[in-house]
Amino acid sequence: MAITINHTTFVISVPQSDLTFVSGTLYKMDTDAFRLAVKTIEASEEGMVLSDTNVHNTEVVVAGIPYARSIEFVAPYSIEFEDLQYTCILEGSNNNIWDVGGGVLVQNQAQIIPTNSGGLVNPSGSSPTAIANAVWSKDISGYTADGEAGYELQIARLQAALAAALSA
Repeated sequence: MAITINHTTFVISVPQSDLTFVSGTLYKMDTDAFRLAVKTIEASEEGMVLSDTNVHNTEVVVAGIPYARSIEFVAPYSIEFEDLQYTCILEGSNNNIWDVGGGVLVQNQAQIIPTNSGGLVNPSGSSPTAIANAVWSKDISGYTADGEAGYELQIARLQAALAAALSA
């Protein structure tokens, strides 16, 4: 089986066989790969006449830290996972795939677990050490306003140099 879109009901169907098996009844889904599979269907002769299924914002780097992509499925589309007893973890993006109240997820026996976060960082691009290094290696010379952390660090450094010079 493969991911399909019912062009009459606007339901995107996800078969369990398209998910990545983890163990027992636990599966995971790469949401970007899912988005691309749906876009491939949209690009087909049959799908080209329909409206876009989703809006995508790619990964963005802010202050040297890569933040995860976001994917939003839009009305009238909804997503239905194969109606079996299993759990699927959504990985790789902030998304609304799990949104039952907003009408995106068709609720059935499959349990869907999002990994969304207001500041979801791309886990493959950032370790705690990489984040700390990005912060501590930041050039602070451009900070000139009182109250900015970079400015305060510059003042503290100047005060320490002055104190060392006076005590010499």
